[in-house]
Amino acid sequence: MAKKLTEKALVKKLNTMGQEELIKVISDLFKTNKAAEVRLNLMFLGEEYGNTLLEKYKKQLYKIFNPSNIVRTGFSLEKAQMVLSDFADMCGKGRWYGDLALYFAECATDFTMSYGDINEKFYDALGDAYHDAVAMASEDEELYQLWKDRLEYIYHEFSGFGWGMDEFITEEYDSLPWVVED
Repeated sequence: MAKKLTEKALVKKLNTMGQEELIKVISDLFKTNKAAEVRLNLMFLGEEYGNTLLEKYKKQLYKIFNPSNIVRTGFSLEKAQMVLSDFADMCGKGRWYGDLALYFAECATDFTMSYGDINEKFYDALGDAYHDAVAMASEDEELYQLWKDRLEYIYHEFSGFGWGMDEFITEEYDSLPWVVED
């Protein structure tokens, strides 16, 4: 079985190619790989494209967490997690992913408040998404300011709530270096 290229070997190979060959390689990736297409669009089109893509994925999550007839269609945590995972695969774990992870946590919070206690797997997913958003907001005060109300909303909603989520959310929220105790 042939060995795969390492990143270093790939860069070395790309450095030997001419401009037309590089354009062909990138164009082929763009046409055949959805993640490459999205990454290149983000790179070249920036904010507007990123925000449009984010809204598309938020709508998908909204539909999953808010089905028109939950008795008939049910709820699928796996589908919601797949939306978040697909977005991360395409966009990386940058600001847009953090925003979608926070939206996932908001939707899961609203779902919990509407339908009551869920289960440990559900809360693990909610906690993971909230943690990812908190980690990004911890590294960037601008993101924290942008997401402050949303982060606080989840923190307040889970105050005193079961399954240990209140302690977890409180620890995560309190880990934000920008939070000032009153």
